[in-house]
Amino acid sequence: MMSMRHLTYAPFNADKDGDIHHLFCDYKFKDYQHKFMGVPKEQMVQYLKKTLSEPGAQSICMREGNQLVGLISLKSLPWMSNHFGFRMYAVTHLLAKGENPLVQSRLLRYVMEELPNVDFLDCRVAVDDVCSTHALEICGFRYVGAEIYLGQFLKAGDPPEPRPNFEIRPLVQHQDRDRVLAIAGETHTHNRFTYDPFINEHAAKSLYQRLVANCFKHNQFDVLVAQSGETVEGFIISKLNLAFSQEVGFQCGSLDFIGVDPEIRNRGLGKALNQCALYHLAQKGVVYAAVRTMASNYAALALVYRTGFQMTSTSLHFHKWVARPTVSFNVLPSFESISTKTLFP
Repeated sequence: MMSMRHLTYAPFNADKDGDIHHLFCDYKFKDYQHKFMGVPKEQMVQYLKKTLSEPGAQSICMREGNQLVGLISLKSLPWMSNHFGFRMYAVTHLLAKGENPLVQSRLLRYVMEELPNVDFLDCRVAVDDVCSTHALEICGFRYVGAEIYLGQFLKAGDPPEPRPNFEIRPLVQHQDRDRVLAIAGETHTHNRFTYDPFINEHAAKSLYQRLVANCFKHNQFDVLVAQSGETVEGFIISKLNLAFSQEVGFQCGSLDFIGVDPEIRNRGLGKALNQCALYHLAQKGVVYAAVRTMASNYAALALVYRTGFQMTSTSLHFHKWVARPTVSFNVLPSFESISTKTLFP
């Protein structure tokens, strides 16, 4: 049992911290997901270790004497920081030796107390990772929902049957953009930001509209729209996960956003959009497709089950707004004119 004395903290150093490998290997809460995908754990560990050195990542190792006992890794969220006007980070790794939540809580406290550039932390933990969950509770994190991860293997086949009265086609940005963003604002109501009481409805709604708009600009995203007559009634966005595909040796993709006008729901359009997006991914050589949704979004879960997805893991989602008297809305130049009423109730 660790004494939790004589603890030292230092930035991760790939040349000196080779024993970090054991912390990743000992983490068992995503093993079923990796097995379902057919990715050996050692291969996944190698991929995860590489994320510690990615641009924008900050990783802190905690040692008791010479023994490595914990790791926390943060990744900056510049786009989201710009939207809200705060310096926001995701906790990408929270690992500890043994089953003592005080290790993770010490790492979280270190980040909150010693890293002055952190205003907000976003952390996901596996639903059965009880120690990490307890550590987040100890440190005052707020639960904002559970996410379910699903996946399926794709097979090349015939295109889906056309939907009567609908044409599903690629986005034409100059004519479809505004309608797609309007649908996104009306349909993405199940998300962690709407469940965070510190963020008002307008801020959460506009965030997802901007996330969808951002997909229009990057080649790894494909956007399909469903048109009836002259009106776009739904859309779906898929993505090629290039870095992960290269690491595991086969093409992986995901379905990232879907929206259907509330007036025409329950007519099979969501399923048709899913099927078309999966067909297009398979045509590009994608072998494995993933999707995730909030556990409270029962309609979305029913839809992806009908489209062939199977559950692979569940995560709990937590937010922490770090109280700092020096924080203001003028952190970023583009947000100098924003008032407190804009973001918070």
